[in-house]
Amino acid sequence: MNSTGGNARPGRPPRLSRERIAEAALRGDVATLTMRELATRLGVSHSSLYRWVPDRDGVLDLVSGVMVERVLPADEPDAETWFDWLTRLAWAMHDEFLAVPGYAAHVARPHRHHPESFGRLRGRAIAAFRAGGADAQQAEQNWTVFGHGVVRWLAAAGGAPAEPPFGRYLDTLLRGLPRHDEARPPSRPPEAAATTTTAASPSVGDEHLLALTRSLVSESAKDRERACETISDWVRSFDRREARTLASLLASAAVLEQDADCLESELNALGELSTAGLFDAADIATLRRLPRDSVRPADVEHLDNLMEEHF
Repeated sequence: MNSTGGNARPGRPPRLSRERIAEAALRGDVATLTMRELATRLGVSHSSLYRWVPDRDGVLDLVSGVMVERVLPADEPDAETWFDWLTRLAWAMHDEFLAVPGYAAHVARPHRHHPESFGRLRGRAIAAFRAGGADAQQAEQNWTVFGHGVVRWLAAAGGAPAEPPFGRYLDTLLRGLPRHDEARPPSRPPEAAATTTTAASPSVGDEHLLALTRSLVSESAKDRERACETISDWVRSFDRREARTLASLLASAAVLEQDADCLESELNALGELSTAGLFDAADIATLRRLPRDSVRPADVEHLDNLMEEHF
C-alpha cells in the first residue's frame, strides 16, 4: 500500500490519504458504509479509492486505528491508577463510539479485528488488569468480559440515553472482575460445595463467575442459553456482587438478543435471580429498553413480572 501518495503527479499533493479516508468514513453511518458512498464523500472516483484501500474491511481497519487512538488514555496504568485508567478508557469508548452512527453496533457484531489497533487496545487493557494484581490468565479473561460488556451496553444504547446509567453499569462490571486480593476460586462447583458440612457464605467464586459472564457474551446462542440455565440452577449460590454483575449483563444481553429461545432463557434467569433479592432495579434498568412486542407471547409474562417487581 502506497501511503505517501506516489500515484499523484510530482509536485502536486495527493487528493487522498489514509487520514482523509478514515475521516470521511467517520462522517456517516459506519454500519452501512459502502465504498461507492465513501468515494462520493471524498469527491474521487470509485477506482481511485481502491488504489488506497483494498475493500470495505480495509476502510474499517483505518477507522479502527483512529478510534483506538482516540480512546486510549495517554498514560500507562499502574498499581495506583489501574481502576481509574480502565474507567477512563471505558468512558472514552462511550463518548467516541456513540458519536459515530453505527460504530458501536458494528463493533458489537462478529467482525474481523484489525490486529494492530485491536492489539494495542487489548494489550494496554490487559496491562491495566495486571497492574491491579490479576495474573496473566485472569487479566486475559477480565479483558474479554470488560470489552464485551462495555461494547454490548453501547450497542444497546445507540445514540439515546440508556439505563442503567453507564457509570453505574461500568462500576458494577469492573468491581465484579477478580483481583489478587480476592478469595481464590473454589476447586469444585457449587453443587459439590453444598455437600460439605462447613457453613460458608454463598458464592460461586471468580472462576465460575468469569466462565458464566464469558458465555453470556458468546457469539454462540447455545453457549448463551446454557449459561442462563446454569444461572437459574445456581441462583442460591451467588453472593450479592455476583448476582448484580450477572443481572446487569443479562439485562443488556436481553435487549440485544436476536434469538427467541435465548431471550426466553435470559428472562427466566433474571426471574430466578430476582427471587433471591440480590440485585437492585438500577442493575437491570436497561431491560426497560426491550420492546414488549419483540417478546414471544409465551414469554411476555416473564418480562411483565420483572417490570412490575422492579419498576
